[in-house]
Formats: sequence, C-alpha cells, structure tokens
Amino acid sequence: MKTHELEKELGISKHTIFYYEKEGIVTPQRDENGYRSYSQDDLQKLIMVKFLCNLNISIDDVKAILNNELDFKECLEINQIHLEKQIKSLEEVQENIEMYVRKDLPMLPALQQIQREAKNYKLGYQKTTDTVSLGRRLTKKLALRKFLYKIPAAITPSFIMWICAASFFDENLEKTTALIIIFVLLMILFINIFVATEFQFSQIWLKMPLDQTMNQSVEFLSDGIRYYQFHGYLNNLKYYYGVLFNKAEKYMQSYKYEDIQSVELILNHRYESYGTPIARDWYVLDYRFEFKDGNHFYFYWPFTIDDDARFIGMILDEKVENVIDKDHVIEALKNGIHLNDYMKKTED
Repeated sequence: MKTHELEKELGISKHTIFYYEKEGIVTPQRDENGYRSYSQDDLQKLIMVKFLCNLNISIDDVKAILNNELDFKECLEINQIHLEKQIKSLEEVQENIEMYVRKDLPMLPALQQIQREAKNYKLGYQKTTDTVSLGRRLTKKLALRKFLYKIPAAITPSFIMWICAASFFDENLEKTTALIIIFVLLMILFINIFVATEFQFSQIWLKMPLDQTMNQSVEFLSDGIRYYQFHGYLNNLKYYYGVLFNKAEKYMQSYKYEDIQSVELILNHRYESYGTPIARDWYVLDYRFEFKDGNHFYFYWPFTIDDDARFIGMILDEKVENVIDKDHVIEALKNGIHLNDYMKKTED
C-alpha cells in the first residue's frame, strides 16, 4: 500500500504518517523505485494509533501500549484524571471569559490580580447588571417591579379621591363608566407620582448609609462611562419609562475615557442612624466627574458591591488622565481594602 493510498484509507496526512514512521511505530518497505510500501500490519498499527491519539493519549504512551509496556485500561484511567483537571481548568477560563464579556471591561494589566468574587446581598441591594458600576443601574426588570410595587400604595389615595368624585354624578350607566375611567386615571397619576418621587429620596434626606433610590449609577465600560443624572421629577419619570420601554440610552450620558477632564475622589467621614441615639461612623467616597465639554456630575455616596470597587480603582488609575485623590484612597480601592480599615491604618 502506497503512501497516498494510506492517506485516503486513514484520513490523515502523509506528514503525519511520516511522523509516526520517524517515531518507529511503522517501518515500511521500499519498492524498486524507492517508494514506501506499507503492509497490512502497518495499516492496523496506524488505525490503532489514530484511535489512541483521538483519546488524547500521548505518542509516548501510544508506543508503550503497542509494545505491551503499558496497560490500556491503566493508561485510560490516568488520562481520565488528567483530562478532568484540564476540563476544570478550561471551565474556569470559560467562566472568566464570560465574566469579562458581561462586564465589558477595558483591557488593563491589573486585571490579572483580581479573582472573581460575588457576594450574596439582600434582594434590595443586589446588582441588576454585570457591568462594573457605582450605584445600581435601573433596568427594565427592576422598573417593572417598582411599578407593580407602587400599585398597592396608589390604591388608597385613588380610592379617596374617587369617592369625592362620585358625589358629582347621578346614579346611571354614565356615572359607572366615568367613575371607572376616573379611578384608573387616578391610579396612573399616583403611581407616576410615587415613581418620580422615589428618585429624590436619597440618603441626603433619609440619613441612611446607602443611596436608597438605587436608580442612579455610573457604569465603567470598555471604552468609557455611562450614567444617568437626576434632572427633576418630569425627567426622572421620562427616564423611568425609557427604561421600561427599552429606550434608556436616550436619557443617559456617555463619555469616552479620554473625554473625562478629571475624577475627584472626595473622602468623607459620615454617620448613619437608624432612628436610634447610637450612630455608626463610616469613611465613604463621593465622586465628582468633570468632562472636557464643560459638563460635570457629582455622585453622593454611591454604593459598590461584589468586587466593583477594585475594578473602579484600577480603571480610574489606568484610564483617567487626572484623578484628584488628596487622601490617596485609590490604593484602598485597587487592593479591596475597606475605607474604614484603610484610614485606621494610615492614622496609626
């Protein structure tokens, strides 16, 4: 059997056949013209070699099996353990790739220092997206949930005003139709009022440790940042319905990293109180973004969860030309150190 016939029979290239010959697995005879001539024994050996190699068995182990120096089953068991380790390693690589794709992160050398970390939080403080962010972006799912939550709250005032309106109608069919319409309109009105008002109930007034609205956020993406800034009740309501109907981008601002003039990290020593005489003190950060087009954005005490603070510290350090950080807290962010622990260490 000539080389080209063997190629066709086995479905492998002549270079692979020559490699197996070099490894001493087959030793073809030469005809009068010097061409290789393979025997049926050579063919059977190469069929077995192809089978074993398809099981990811190394060529050295293949030769040992063919020479009866290694038990086939024992080799498979050893190889199975090795493959399971490889599969686990590949699964970890796949999970990391999926994480970086979801987060839409810029390429940073420091990324290798961060291991995936996800913590379990109460439902009200869980993230809504995988992107690295200050605060939590309002998503369609969250907006719909907020809308449904507002329905029970809107029933009472709507019912009271509906009773008042009922006194102006006579008892007939027109009255029933009109009252139904009035009640529905009142429900919609109060739901919208409650939704729009919620945007303004932040920790500035409630004195809570986190932004209770959680409708405002700054997302750090691969090429820049994206954020929504409160602009009053009407604009907040427009943004809310924009999110609900997949048009949120219309109401959000986006800037490339190179278009950011500066980011100031403003360290504050604040206190939280839950209606008791005892208040707990925290070191927290406010963020002030200045843009080259003259716009600016101040984010009061945004919360960060999972490992977002570390990503944010690295992105600011690598991507923003001017980071104003008089208290040097960016090192705490980059290394995942709680600000209270960091400041205590520096004070000591």
